[in-house]
Amino acid sequence: ESFNKWLRRKSPHTTTALHYTSDLELFFKWIGKPPNDITLRDLDAFIEHYQQQGHCTATINRRLAAIRSFYDFLDMERDDAPRNPVIPHRHFIRQGRRLPRDAQDTDLEKLFAVIECLRDRAMFMLMLRCGLRVGEVRNLTLNDLYLQPNSSSLPRLWLNGKGGSQRVAYLSSQPLAALKAWLAIRPTVKDQAVFINRFGKSLTVTGIQYRLAEYCDQAEVWITCHQFRHTFGRHLT
Repeated sequence: ESFNKWLRRKSPHTTTALHYTSDLELFFKWIGKPPNDITLRDLDAFIEHYQQQGHCTATINRRLAAIRSFYDFLDMERDDAPRNPVIPHRHFIRQGRRLPRDAQDTDLEKLFAVIECLRDRAMFMLMLRCGLRVGEVRNLTLNDLYLQPNSSSLPRLWLNGKGGSQRVAYLSSQPLAALKAWLAIRPTVKDQAVFINRFGKSLTVTGIQYRLAEYCDQAEVWITCHQFRHTFGRHLT
């Protein structure tokens, strides 16, 4: 719990604390030893086990980063802290460079053909045509919208992105029309989130992903939220 609080203080605008805490619990449940008894060979076995299970390199490296970060935390908290068993040049796995996984245009047509909900259509259109991450869609508030700018600027969004960084995304006609259509019927509620659920509360990342999965099932395609972002990049080339 102290480790989780420390991570949230360090990176309050990220999901690092959530993922690292989960990874740490998974590791110690698997290894069945207290922190002081972990050796570098235990880490070797941990890596080999998850490689055999078919886990991707990025996932294994993230779990190693979580374990290493935990021991760094112990070193700051305790005078008798155990030695960090994660040795970067020994344990971290080198990753090759991969091309982004974009969605096929035919699959996109099938998907949007089944999306009749104006809220959902606007969410996914912002991801596809403006490159928004799912977390940026979730965090978007009414105060972040500049849909009627002056003659010297374009309609745009003010985004709170990954790692607490901020950026501006400009709106082309298609996402602008989709967003205005949703805002025209959006209930007036206290929550300032642009995309709200039936209770008038902000949608969660999981909720947005679940909605997309439902539409993919109807359209008999499979597209993830992040593939919208990769497809946006392809359309720019």
